[in-house]
Amino acid sequence: MSEHQHTIAVGGIDTGVGKSFCTGLLARHLLHRFGSASTLKLVQTGCTGLAEDILLHRKLMGIPPTEEDTTHLSNPYVFKMPASPALAASLEGQSVEEAKLDEAVCAMQARASWLLVEGAGGLLVPVNDSLLLLDYFARHNWPLLLVTSPRLGSINHTRLSLEAVKNRGMRLLGLAYNLYGNFDALMVRDTLKECRQALKDYGFPEQIVLVPDIRESESINWDPLLAGL
Repeated sequence: MSEHQHTIAVGGIDTGVGKSFCTGLLARHLLHRFGSASTLKLVQTGCTGLAEDILLHRKLMGIPPTEEDTTHLSNPYVFKMPASPALAASLEGQSVEEAKLDEAVCAMQARASWLLVEGAGGLLVPVNDSLLLLDYFARHNWPLLLVTSPRLGSINHTRLSLEAVKNRGMRLLGLAYNLYGNFDALMVRDTLKECRQALKDYGFPEQIVLVPDIRESESINWDPLLAGL
């Protein structure tokens, strides 16, 4: 692996919080700035064929699906049931094997200077009977981008996620605050304030990237998160 290879884990405070949206937008930024970037979806559930999150990444990056996508190198596990990876796999008589995830990661790292590894669901979702998603990230010592939002419950979920990250001694790059959707302005301001306070309370860098509607996504400043990489 090149000494200039960087891998970033992307996780969310919950399912449906916008991980894939943020992953695709950050990948587009990295591709345009450095000329070499890709993404990997560890496990896709609620889908058949190519992982729908990978397809969203490529659309946001402005490129067609790659050979790595069509051969499932970038999306090694795809299951039909919209459930945890562990349950979705078991319903199809399978189990998510850590070794297979590692093989996909290593292969994708060899193909791109920057690789974003997106999880599934929240940070503590079971990947298989003996592995949680966050523990997989922690074993690889990847810096984490945590996606949150102003929706109801986000303050609690953000703090719980930060506590889990802190407990594992992981490096947090910061928060991606996903503003896509119709949110009350007061909720947006208050949740943002609480997210800043939570980062401070847990001793993490107070780095928050505001992720607006897709029509304004060119204005996102990702650089503060990447400064130390």
